[in-house]
Amino acid sequence: MFNFLFQDRNKEIQSLAEVISLDMAKVNLSKLAIEKAMLMIAKAIAKSDILIQTDNKEKRKEEYRLNIQPNDHECGTVFWTEVVKELLTTTEVVIIPLGGKYYRASSWQTTDSVLTERTYRDITLTCAGYDYSTYKSFRSSEVIHLRYDNARIRLYLQNVVGQYDKTLEAVNTMMRLSSQPRFKLKTGDNQVFAEELDDGTKRRTTRSKYLEKIKRLLESDELLVFPESTGVTLESMQITTNVKAEELAKMALQINNEVANAFDIPEAVFNGNITEKSDATNEFITYAVSPIAEVINDTLTAYKIGINDYCKEKEKVMVWLARFKHVDVVDSAVNLDKLRGIGFNYDEIREMVGYPLLNTEFSQARALTKNYGEEDNSNAAQET
Repeated sequence: MFNFLFQDRNKEIQSLAEVISLDMAKVNLSKLAIEKAMLMIAKAIAKSDILIQTDNKEKRKEEYRLNIQPNDHECGTVFWTEVVKELLTTTEVVIIPLGGKYYRASSWQTTDSVLTERTYRDITLTCAGYDYSTYKSFRSSEVIHLRYDNARIRLYLQNVVGQYDKTLEAVNTMMRLSSQPRFKLKTGDNQVFAEELDDGTKRRTTRSKYLEKIKRLLESDELLVFPESTGVTLESMQITTNVKAEELAKMALQINNEVANAFDIPEAVFNGNITEKSDATNEFITYAVSPIAEVINDTLTAYKIGINDYCKEKEKVMVWLARFKHVDVVDSAVNLDKLRGIGFNYDEIREMVGYPLLNTEFSQARALTKNYGEEDNSNAAQET
């Protein structure tokens, strides 16, 4: 998948600038593509609502902190976008609850216990661009520790770092070359070199001595006039580069597709080539976003609900990804009508499409208009 990162660089010095230019373009395009992929997944999570399925009003109040304002300085969209980006980059994120608010930890130390709870200490919190060190210790049950390991993402990021090293090595080579001017001496096939003595006479000299004399003249700080000899021409060598736009476009498409595959994003979604009949958006949610959402679901359920309420009350926390995908109410009118017919009330349907709730007796009433009872079942729902 990543063969383009490891091309042969055994080329002539004259083409070294082109190698550097191509390598730098690859690095920049890779950084852009990786950032785009992470933002696509992070924004999908941030746009979705985090719901707490419970009848406990105190727990439901936590939805405000989880969705709207986790802390005093960040909104929910910014907070969860940064959390998911860090999760994709470093494979783990620690969120510290303090005073009913949530803060992302930029660094921490933890014990290595396996059979008992671990202790988190030496924690540095980051919030709205500022850091704050806290010396308070926390147990595992008191923090929200998200972990997500994607081998393909890690491999791709490692290869990009390796590409940086190779590119910087080439840049250093170019800097050494550019710091020492290069000249090209053109002479005839049977060129005779001569030098003028102090008394005005001339004598023959070797080619190497003639070059040494020119070198001393070039290195001199004095204002000099170079005498022009018959059949001898001195020219400055320049290293030029020429990267065609078609090559960069082809390279960009190749990198975009490889990054999309690394992050499990359909290429059509990543490159913006979605057709009306395409299921690429659903595949993006299924393969790229849902695994991250499940990690958040499980971790928040363990922290907010606990094993007792999960088993007894069937309570849980979930990232409602249905809010991420745009729903056209006109195109979906028939399907929405079917939801009404099987028992969904108007408020539930309006919430699905992002409309404000009415919160009236009429909008919360349920009306079954279809009979889905079993045969010979006297308690089957009747048509209204």
